[in-house]
Amino acid sequence: MLCLTFYLSFFISSVFAQQEPIKLKEVIVTASRIEEPSEEVASAATIITAEELKEKGITTVMDALREVPGVQIVQSGAFGGPTSIFVRGGNYGQAIVMIDGVPVHDAMGVNRGDFGAFLPHISVEQIDRIEIVRGPQSVLYGSSAMTGVINIITKKGLGKPSIRVFGEGGNYSSFREGVELSGTSEGLNYALTFSRLDTNGISKARGYPERDSYRLNSLSSRVEGKITDKVTIGAAITYNDAHTGLDYYFDPNTYTLTTDAPGYKQKSDLFSANTYYSHQVFPFWKQKLLFSYTKTDRDYVKDKVVEDYYDGKLRYVTWQHQFDLKPITLVAGFDYQQEIGHSREFTERRQDEKAWFWEAVFQRQNVYFSAGIRYNRHQTAGDKVTYRISSAYNLPTNTKLHGSFGTAFRAPAIFQLFDPTYGNISLKPEKSQGYDFGITQSFLDKKVEADVTYFFNWFKNLIVFYYPEEEWWLGKYQNIATAHTEGVEFALNIMPVSWLKFSINYTWLDAVDTTNNAWLPRRPKHKGSGTLVFLWKDKADFSLTGTYFGKRFDSEKNQNPLSGYFVVNLAAKYYATSYLTLNLRFQNLFDREYEEVKGYSGLPFMSFLGAEVKW
Repeated sequence: MLCLTFYLSFFISSVFAQQEPIKLKEVIVTASRIEEPSEEVASAATIITAEELKEKGITTVMDALREVPGVQIVQSGAFGGPTSIFVRGGNYGQAIVMIDGVPVHDAMGVNRGDFGAFLPHISVEQIDRIEIVRGPQSVLYGSSAMTGVINIITKKGLGKPSIRVFGEGGNYSSFREGVELSGTSEGLNYALTFSRLDTNGISKARGYPERDSYRLNSLSSRVEGKITDKVTIGAAITYNDAHTGLDYYFDPNTYTLTTDAPGYKQKSDLFSANTYYSHQVFPFWKQKLLFSYTKTDRDYVKDKVVEDYYDGKLRYVTWQHQFDLKPITLVAGFDYQQEIGHSREFTERRQDEKAWFWEAVFQRQNVYFSAGIRYNRHQTAGDKVTYRISSAYNLPTNTKLHGSFGTAFRAPAIFQLFDPTYGNISLKPEKSQGYDFGITQSFLDKKVEADVTYFFNWFKNLIVFYYPEEEWWLGKYQNIATAHTEGVEFALNIMPVSWLKFSINYTWLDAVDTTNNAWLPRRPKHKGSGTLVFLWKDKADFSLTGTYFGKRFDSEKNQNPLSGYFVVNLAAKYYATSYLTLNLRFQNLFDREYEEVKGYSGLPFMSFLGAEVKW
């Protein structure tokens, strides 16, 4: 035993002593709407880079988010099923998803929280990085930013013009292919990505033999150029067209639910475009003006006949000013957002939101402090004031102490207000308060970094779908719930040498509906993941990822328990030449059967073999 201990000590010391390439400082934009080095950010935040996505063989945003502490992804059936995001135990719809700083939720979603219209369909080939900031963020992002913000930042063109063509095939007749064009030319940078995915799929309803097909066309483009040394303009477009086979069919005439419905499909379209103007007015003053438009269309088709549809539009304008007055940076601006929606059940309805926000960011040596306030004027939710403070302190021992406190709200969604059957025009906005504090510690010249964060949130006026016992068709949305969530987020990253990486994260959660003392549905008490990445002499990458999702309930009344599960994914890349890369990946390596939602099948074992060529 003594010899073994000596050997391990010698081995670990030798490994960590090897030289590692110099790493650039990570920069976060989402935490304060301005660029900040990550060590100065007081919010609990996670950055997922394009390099990490590539190393792990991740092909969807959802799979990337599953590995983030404090974030739970729930999908009703693989391949394009309705998708919900729960951050720190909050409800779906209480976190905002953005693309390049622009909100892109479905204005006709039940509570803006079903991201199935676009999130499963965003190709990772479009992504430069994903920033996840946890905690109340309404002071900067308004309604719905109660538990966090997820900002998907798309690629910019870099370097000389290049073309990348990629493709892969797998079981269930699954094929994914695409092309990427990017580069810079005469001060103009550009990136254009197109991809397509086809699969025969699996049955979304568990236990049925027929397959539910899925088809996705995805397009992303971004262009940016300097007009002068001080003026930059840019534009971006994202378009997704998805066709998803469904199983569960609700007949609105007979109020009956069919578990297996061949020929029933959902067609989802997302179009999002924005253009912006950035001006460095003076060395200390920078302003940015952005306009965006997002359109989501969901058609439900039975035997080629459109039986129901939900069309939403989202218009967004923001005018932001940044004043660098060392040691204080002031951020101030105006946001305008308009939601428009209609369906077969009701004519066009709209909600307008105007807001003015201010935040001061103070930095003195190793002390960082921010305080912000926002005044919202919402057409249906009324006037609301939210605020937030945060602070971080870096100690000489490579220790960072951080904490924050904030308030937030969420206005009722168009569907919850105006649907003639289930809507309630008297709904009030949901409200919340939350705080967190934690410690980040790095060792061995930042080759090892660990973070532990505790959080607590209060929620009131929660909007729930309430119905008499066994008579759900008589239900309506009502403000009748209160809740609290608390938990601990843990993350550990180890990179002893340039060719070896190890990361692990874990979340402990206590999420309780204090109205009836029931556990909030679909939130596990325990959730975690771990990844080992091996990089072999610039010739190959190997990654092994395991994800654990604990036991939980599928209903508000703590019925329909769901078992915990552990899924393992394996990915490998071989760089045959400077132009050609071969890849192999396995999802659910041990073919574990599981459900994220009661009655819906999780993804079975899948294998993919592919290649990419770049020149």
